[in-house]
Amino acid sequence: MKRLVALIIVFFLASTAIPAGAYSLDSQTTVAIPQNYELLGIVYYLAYGPQDPFVTYRGQYLNDVESWFGRYRNHEVVRMLREYLTGANSISERDYRLLYLDQVALSLPPGMQVGVPPSQIKNLAWFLGVDTEWMSEFLTALRDFAEETDFSEFYSLHEAYYQKDIDLYAGALQLLPPKDFMGRYMDLTGIEFKFLHPYLVAFHAHAYRPRGVYGLAGIQPLVRRIPQRTLWSLKTARDTMFGLPLNRDCLNNPGLDRLNYLGMVYHELGHDISTRELNLYDSLPEELSYLESTIEEDMPYLAVYDIHFWGDYGMVYEGFADGWEDFAIANVDPEYAELAMWMQRGWGEFWIDEMVELYRKYANESVRNNGDIRMYIQEIAEELKKKVPEENAPVLYQKRVPVTPLRAFDRGAITGKVVVVYGTQNPDPEGTEYDRETAELIANNLKTFYSQWNGSVEIVVKADVNVTDDELGENLVLVGGPAANSIVAEMQEHFPLRFVKEGDYWVIEHNTNWSVDSFIITENESDPVLKGRLDLSDDLTAALLLAVRNPDDPENYIVWIAGADRYGTRLFRNPTYYLSSYEVFTGKEIEMGFYVQPLASS
Repeated sequence: MKRLVALIIVFFLASTAIPAGAYSLDSQTTVAIPQNYELLGIVYYLAYGPQDPFVTYRGQYLNDVESWFGRYRNHEVVRMLREYLTGANSISERDYRLLYLDQVALSLPPGMQVGVPPSQIKNLAWFLGVDTEWMSEFLTALRDFAEETDFSEFYSLHEAYYQKDIDLYAGALQLLPPKDFMGRYMDLTGIEFKFLHPYLVAFHAHAYRPRGVYGLAGIQPLVRRIPQRTLWSLKTARDTMFGLPLNRDCLNNPGLDRLNYLGMVYHELGHDISTRELNLYDSLPEELSYLESTIEEDMPYLAVYDIHFWGDYGMVYEGFADGWEDFAIANVDPEYAELAMWMQRGWGEFWIDEMVELYRKYANESVRNNGDIRMYIQEIAEELKKKVPEENAPVLYQKRVPVTPLRAFDRGAITGKVVVVYGTQNPDPEGTEYDRETAELIANNLKTFYSQWNGSVEIVVKADVNVTDDELGENLVLVGGPAANSIVAEMQEHFPLRFVKEGDYWVIEHNTNWSVDSFIITENESDPVLKGRLDLSDDLTAALLLAVRNPDDPENYIVWIAGADRYGTRLFRNPTYYLSSYEVFTGKEIEMGFYVQPLASS
């Protein structure tokens, strides 16, 4: 697991050529879907099939892949890829191995049309943790596969598919060109920017750092960091930690797609400017490791399934990357940047405000002194220790990190039990049965979610009338609104949202007694994110998901899932990956709210 730190530290093997499916933003900036990413992705598809958690939804393209390559499922390279991934005991571990495997895609000749030097084979073998002979045989089999299948011809015939994604990426980069923005704060002599992406398979996004190159490789969004919110991201997003299905609470907004991508770009550029400097002073990340430990104390299960926690201070590096992302994106859309910071707090980054403040301070210093932001990373780290000292970390965490379903379900791992409660008050028996089935769907998803936990977690499905007084204080998932679920009817006054009856219909109302930071995601391409609340007084189709501390035992949580009707309730059948305190989905807009509920002892 310590190899994650090695991944952050190492300079990746240099790519040898700019791929054909590429767009040059300027003389220093290229975005592309390289041939080798698709080559490796197609081999992966043949090994695991279209339903695999890492294979993205690509419509007709998938049919074309199957028609062209399907008869090669038993090829030697497919067998060897399965062999390499056999050691992954969970989806998270497979994600981790693929993160290393994509170095084959990034460092070798396009389409594997020429041989690979022995020195490069040796380097790749070391990087992937395999022996040199196996690596050599794998590369030979990959080249044979490319030749036998006429892969380059397939790639050329499908460039129109790749171009749609490239157009989105290029449009995002034009909002804040890296050459211009980064050039304000550092010397870019000898630096070029490359952003390289797969199309078919969801390789984990990461910094791409051969010498002299800043940028990223991989695909977005990483669902448990930036939940999918658009129709486009629903195609590309996969749950690469558990393989769970994603909810369809999405809008059609290319403007939001561009902002999400731009955020990922500047996150990885944040790694580019900070990682090397942090590593020059070995003690700095270690001295800040209490930041990660504080998160792990509250969310120990997150530290098991999320690879960013697999080292002792991976989250320190993530904080430096996220801080640069937020500082940069605020120049394009301040409200989006503010929303991103709330979701980062939801992931546990209680020090993100200080990170942005320090980047802003030292970016100004670099301009004023004609300096370089990279030279200030040590000072930023030293100041961060003073602004967020170890002795204050637990209190700051409680006061800053919002209550979320993510935290609630982590608590379920600690206590070893979650009770999913459906209502029986619906006068229509079919409605009650539908809610019971929804509760079972949620329970099944929770069983998969807890599959990587070292202990056992009991998932109990109960009717509201059968819940005991003791169980009311446990970690609960309440299914259905107050008309259907008697426990919701009793408890919803304790929630920041509630259903009220307007005539013959139930609508969502905000509880004004709560202090909430809320945002509206719209279908307006030019202004995707607004601050504020939706007027839901006449919305007859809205559905909600929220988390609160359980008033009967505040160390535990309640997650409430409900819609204006039974079908809306089922929208949130997988509630495990949300980083906001609540979400309301209307079909045309999304409201995301954030609030903190510190324990009394804090």
